[in-house]
Amino acid sequence: MFAFVTAPECTVQDASPEIQVSAPDPGDLCWPTDLGTGITVEVDLARPRRWHSISIAEWERADPALLAALIGRDASWRLARMRAELLSSDRLSREDEVTVTLAPTSPWLRVAVIDALDRWLHLDLDQTLVNAERAVARGRAATTFRPGPLRDRFLGEALTAARFAASGLTSKLSSLADSAAPLPMELYSGLRRLTNGYAALRREGADGPDKELARVARAWAGLKDRVPIAKRGASDHACSAAQYGLRDEAATSGTVFTSTVDPRQLPARVVGDGASVTEIRMETVYEDREPAVLVTVPAFCSPLPSAVVTDRLLVRLVDRSSGKVHQPALLNLVTGDEADQLGADAPVFARVVPLRGAAPENVRADVFVADSDRAPVSADTDDDLLRSLRSVSVLSEWRSMAAEARLSGDQLARKRRLTQLVDDLASAGSGQPLFLGGPTLSELVALTESAAAGPEWSTTQGPADLLVAELAAAHANH
Repeated sequence: MFAFVTAPECTVQDASPEIQVSAPDPGDLCWPTDLGTGITVEVDLARPRRWHSISIAEWERADPALLAALIGRDASWRLARMRAELLSSDRLSREDEVTVTLAPTSPWLRVAVIDALDRWLHLDLDQTLVNAERAVARGRAATTFRPGPLRDRFLGEALTAARFAASGLTSKLSSLADSAAPLPMELYSGLRRLTNGYAALRREGADGPDKELARVARAWAGLKDRVPIAKRGASDHACSAAQYGLRDEAATSGTVFTSTVDPRQLPARVVGDGASVTEIRMETVYEDREPAVLVTVPAFCSPLPSAVVTDRLLVRLVDRSSGKVHQPALLNLVTGDEADQLGADAPVFARVVPLRGAAPENVRADVFVADSDRAPVSADTDDDLLRSLRSVSVLSEWRSMAAEARLSGDQLARKRRLTQLVDDLASAGSGQPLFLGGPTLSELVALTESAAAGPEWSTTQGPADLLVAELAAAHANH
């Protein structure tokens, strides 16, 4: 990895943070995790066994124990020496290569991978299980530190996250217990890991009795008493949850155009049905006697996105020819009878947007969250957009296949789905990687013929192990 070090008083553009350690290869599936005190780590899901970057805003504020846990003591010492040499010179910055080491268990890498999966994994996942696993992973990472302020801070953050997810996790465990349906061993073990993690947080971080965490323990005890372990067996793949979309276009009066959601502009599981490709629908209408389009996009429905997201989800029109970006407008979450009046079978985000002189066939609708700083593309055929769509599609389908195979042991079903994925991506060509850090189409074809361990991007072990939510989703779909 390459380290870029700047003097604290440096005002050169893009020179902040003070120290940046980055891998030389770019990635399409990267996502940052803020660890506090100015330290941000980033992981690339195509290379999940190592850091993609580590940013240190202010070296003097960075905790040495945390740095040692993230990059190793040798790398920390090397960066400190580089910084000292820079400050004693008249230079503003310097760059050098450093070796970053990871502990064999890499608990902090797992924390970052969960955050990245939450952002990029377009599957119909139970968000409560994702949140609970994030809390448990942070708690386990915190316990690797000696008693002191750093350990207490991270344990406190983990406890807060665990309590936030506790009610939903309790409901999930109780629902499974009430069904009394057999659970696959892998899913049972995953739920046990989560509840054991909650128990560890109670022991390590709670000052006294904790009602929220205690309810999780009771729900798990009830599940253990009532739910048997299922024998592993193959089963046919079924489609994930119901398709949330609009009715047949004949039910509407205007002309309909569509655009594709850019997965780089908003997190997974906000719009659509958990699939990697979601359409934005534009129907020509009039508002105050002026031409406009009614923009609708399906809302993710299990459960509906939180107000934290829905209150800052926007849409903007982009001229396909000139690239001119129209004024953005806030999308409204429409449910029930109001959604039915729009011709929707399920909740949608909707907004009437004026065309302002543009022809409806010449604009693309771009849906994004308010804090996205990425410029919108002007066409669904944009190369970078297509590459991003391929990245989330391959990630989601591969991990879904892995979860199904782990539960059932059916490698033939995995091969069938992988063959279908290759067919779906055939138009991408076989020579170039499907996305940055990803496989070529030829490499995917080779995986259909091999049962051996695949390349790093395909791993679902170690820091990139399957989420309990992924196993639960695979179980629910069969």
